[in-house]
Amino acid sequence: MELRHLRYFMTVAQEQSFTKAAEKLFTAQPSLSQQIKDLEQEVGVNLFDRSSRKVKLTEEGQAFLIYAEKALENAKLAVAAARQVAQQKNNQIHIGFLNVAELKVMPQILAKLKKTMPDLKIHLHSLTCMEQIQRLKNAELDLCITRFQLDHPNFENIHLLTEQLNLVAAKHLHPTDRVLKLQELKNHTIIMCEENASPVFYDRLNALISFDQLKHDQVLWVTNVLQHINLINMGMGFSFAPDYLLRFLNDEVKVIQTDRPLPKLELYATFNKNSQNPALNIITQALNNTTST
Repeated sequence: MELRHLRYFMTVAQEQSFTKAAEKLFTAQPSLSQQIKDLEQEVGVNLFDRSSRKVKLTEEGQAFLIYAEKALENAKLAVAAARQVAQQKNNQIHIGFLNVAELKVMPQILAKLKKTMPDLKIHLHSLTCMEQIQRLKNAELDLCITRFQLDHPNFENIHLLTEQLNLVAAKHLHPTDRVLKLQELKNHTIIMCEENASPVFYDRLNALISFDQLKHDQVLWVTNVLQHINLINMGMGFSFAPDYLLRFLNDEVKVIQTDRPLPKLELYATFNKNSQNPALNIITQALNNTTST
């Protein structure tokens, strides 16, 4: 039995379809079906019930699923542990971050590292929240700075800051100082980050606006902060900006008062608490000292 058999099994169980699972795994359906048959033959039981339109787990398959998940998770942890040791031996650290961290957090981190470990190789990765979390779990990052508070026994979070979200738009779109009702935004173009790019940002605002109820052509979706800033400055629509972003908006853009309070966004530093990387220890101590003062 190989790990790929377990990955194939897990994907079919999740998708409840050999066709969809094959597409997700970028393999041919006949090949996938044969791999599952080989696995069932080795285990000695049928793992899937193929009698209905959807492929469902048998009782035996459900029991197998519990340990298959653990086996794949342990395999990932084994790879992560090896990578962490390699990075420590090579005297290097990999840090993922968002733009807000580049302005408010990274300067103190870099200054501390350069002073304490001048020969350290520092690799900085500007990535979305989801990209950072995945790379952290794969041990491709030693530390990530995201909007997420990762709930996992192997990882620890340090709360760095909390920012207010603001409704902003070019002055010609809202020339008066009148308080804007959020429901009025349904009559305007909205500039908004895609869910995959910033899921926490999206979820907090979607609870107020319900973007799926807006017209298809009413929302300008952006995937990075530079697009976001440019479209706001160009006066292409109303948008929401955390505090740090306000300094990048031109004089023709204003903050608009709303009839309901807007949500806040947190920023967290997250790391594997079992890591032995001395550079990571220096960073976390510096961050803890900063946030406690």
